[in-house]
Amino acid sequence: PLLAAIGWVLARPRSTARAWLPLALACAYDMGALVRLELRADGASYFAYLRSIAFDGDLDFANERAEWGLGEGPRTATGLTASTHPVGPAVFWSPFFALAHGYVRLGLSARPYAADGFSLPYVRALALGTLTAVVLGAWALALTLSRRVGPKLAWLSALATIATSPILYYAFVVPAMAHGLTFAFAALLLWAWDRARLTPSLRSWGLVGLMLGALVLCRWQALVWVLLLVPLAVVQLRRGTARLPWLLAGAGLGLLVFTPQLLAWKILFGHALTIPQGSGYVDWGAPHLSDVLISANHGLFTWTPAMALGLVGLFLGWRREAWLHGPALAVFAATAWVNGSVTDWDWAAGDAFGARRFDLVVPLLALGLARLLPWLASRLERRPLLAPAAALGLLALWNLGLV
Repeated sequence: PLLAAIGWVLARPRSTARAWLPLALACAYDMGALVRLELRADGASYFAYLRSIAFDGDLDFANERAEWGLGEGPRTATGLTASTHPVGPAVFWSPFFALAHGYVRLGLSARPYAADGFSLPYVRALALGTLTAVVLGAWALALTLSRRVGPKLAWLSALATIATSPILYYAFVVPAMAHGLTFAFAALLLWAWDRARLTPSLRSWGLVGLMLGALVLCRWQALVWVLLLVPLAVVQLRRGTARLPWLLAGAGLGLLVFTPQLLAWKILFGHALTIPQGSGYVDWGAPHLSDVLISANHGLFTWTPAMALGLVGLFLGWRREAWLHGPALAVFAATAWVNGSVTDWDWAAGDAFGARRFDLVVPLLALGLARLLPWLASRLERRPLLAPAAALGLLALWNLGLV
């Protein structure tokens, strides 16, 4: 309620996107509170990093697994329980986890909770962290799109993409996983890329590096985003609008942000760089490339057909911004290839909602949707946005039905 009041007061004199942020956060928190939060699927594995470091000061997950009834799990060469998931979400949830700990210790709740890192306020903290990131990501995405299609189409595209993609599920139903955060940092990286394009500087390229590091810290395969960043860097170097030290500083900041993952791998596996699932987990021939796109078993376009519209829009926008849409399509293709290269027993991402591993390209598909909507509206004489908005509403209902 306090956030909602602040947002309303700030938005009254002038309606700006930044003024509406507190209200948007309040609405997201309220919707998240309606969900019975559980550590479903891989949520416990992500959470174990945070709880173990905060309360035990180590990466030995034995007591966490015992608490959740998960059994011992496989051991690594260092004698610790293996974790195949990234440490990034735990890093970004940590401020919310700390607030939850203070909330419990000070006895601010209506009923007492154990200050052990396992009770409900600690789990709720993960949801609040993810929802905050998703709202900020949607805000940054809408700002980026508004430079191209105006604020109305930008906000429609950004919100519709969330409502019609797997992000809806991983923001509000299972927020204790990496996918909501991955979407958010991908959207923020696209926003930072656009700033570096418009005003190249040490600061703007440093921001690009920070966002890339945060994105890869949440999803290792998000490194394919360099296919979008490198062409811009090369063009600006050739034109003299960017300097090599700026780019190197950005790369250094990205590596610095990724350092917690290198340390976690070193502690768990004895190597700073590794494939936690094992070398046999990936077949780079991508035998399941078509499956991850159109299979009834969590195919991207099968479960969330609005994503196909976004891909069409990326092709339609090629002539207008080839330097953006071309690399964006390359990032999508690389993501599909990596996802299709996963082993036979896990290419469908296990107990997933839709094609959750495409989380890192959802902001790019929002860009495609923003390009497609004006093209559709131009072919309608009366109320040109009504039919496209209604179609997106139906696709959102389709997605909600699967949720």
